[in-house]
Amino acid sequence: MIVILDRQHIGKPNRNDLGAGADLDGDGEISNDEREANLTIKYIEAAAAYLMDRGHIVYILDSGYYSDRHRRACDIARSAPTQKAAYVACHLNAGGGDYAVTIHDSRSRGGKSLAECVAESMKQAAREWIPRSLVRASSPDGSWSRAFNTIGGIYSGPASLSGICFEPAFMDCELHRPLLTDAGLVVLGRALAIGCLRWAGE
Repeated sequence: MIVILDRQHIGKPNRNDLGAGADLDGDGEISNDEREANLTIKYIEAAAAYLMDRGHIVYILDSGYYSDRHRRACDIARSAPTQKAAYVACHLNAGGGDYAVTIHDSRSRGGKSLAECVAESMKQAAREWIPRSLVRASSPDGSWSRAFNTIGGIYSGPASLSGICFEPAFMDCELHRPLLTDAGLVVLGRALAIGCLRWAGE
C-alpha cells in the first residue's frame, strides 16, 4: 500500500499559514508550537513510522497549492497501479466541537470506505477522549463543502487512489487536550495508520 500524508495549511505559495491555534499551555498566548500544522506533523510522523515498519510506502507532502498536491498524489498512484493508495489531508479542528470527523468526497466509494475504516480505528484508540468519531461526505456546494478543497482533486486520479480529510480532534476542546500532547499525537497517528491498514485489508 501507498499512503500519502499531506500536511495541509503549511507550504502554500505566498501565504504563511499554520492553520488553527489554541493556547494549549495556558500562558495566554498562542505560539507557533500551538498551531495546527506544527502539531499535525507529529501525528503524521507517527503514522508514517507505523506504516513503514510494516513495509508500506509513505509520502509526506508539505508544499504547493492543494490542487498541485492532488496532482502529485495522482501521479504517485499512477506510478504503482497494482497498489492501493490512500491520500490523507491532515488537519486538526477548532471551533468548540468534541468529536473527530473523517471526510470523504461524496462521489468516491473508496474514499467512503477509507473514511469508515479510519473512523472506526479512532473509536477504538481514542474512546476515552473522543465521544464521537464521525464520517461525513463532502461536495463542492453541499454539506461539509469547506473540506472539499482539501481532497477534491483526488477523485480524478486512478481507481486505486482514495482520499480523505482527517480532523481527529479539536484544539480548543478541553476533553481533547491529552491528544494534543506529544504522546497523544502518537495515538492519533497510529489510529490513522491502523485505519489505512484495515482499508487495505490488513
